[in-house]
Amino acid sequence: MKPVFLALPKHPFDYVYLHSLLKEYRSPRVKIGSMLKKREIIRIKKGLYILSPEYGGEIDKLVLSNLIYGPSYVSLEYALSYWGLIPERVEVITGVTNKRNKTFETPIGNFSYRYVNNQVFPLGRVLIREKESSFIIASKEKSLCDQIGSIKQIRTIQDVISYLETDLRIDLEEIEDLDTNLLMTLSDCYRKPSVSLFVKWALKKYSQKKEAYG
Repeated sequence: MKPVFLALPKHPFDYVYLHSLLKEYRSPRVKIGSMLKKREIIRIKKGLYILSPEYGGEIDKLVLSNLIYGPSYVSLEYALSYWGLIPERVEVITGVTNKRNKTFETPIGNFSYRYVNNQVFPLGRVLIREKESSFIIASKEKSLCDQIGSIKQIRTIQDVISYLETDLRIDLEEIEDLDTNLLMTLSDCYRKPSVSLFVKWALKKYSQKKEAYG
């Protein structure tokens, strides 16, 4: 009998799929345990697996982020880094969900999820397709609002500018081409002072640039 891992996909798979491949074994559960012990497969969390890279598997943490805790999408610091808005490399994969906050420690890294309300959750998300897989990530506008919406200390426009430049170290020139319609919608749905102040500042900055260049 050929090794089971030869029939496994490179992308993540669940327990039901794995069990179906092992139906000819007397005890599929024992066989799964053996595969885990031999590091042929890696268990990300209960019911979710990937083929080990040494056997041809591909680890895509962004794809896994959507699968580990759902519904969710990649956002906050990791999305800001993905879009090149902040200079630092972010190790923890940060996501947003309409369920409760949660953190997962897995064999391939940590995944953190933060709650937003149901009105905000579906807005400003982007589907990225890569080879045989895909993942959902917040747009630049959404990731900025998600991040700023989590900061209670922002109470003035100056606080917004200081947070962007000092805490996030964002080059403000990089966020002058944001979708103003989306920003206004996000502000209305978030109903948080910090987001409202950020959007107010962004709209003013955008209009000033537009006037300057005609």
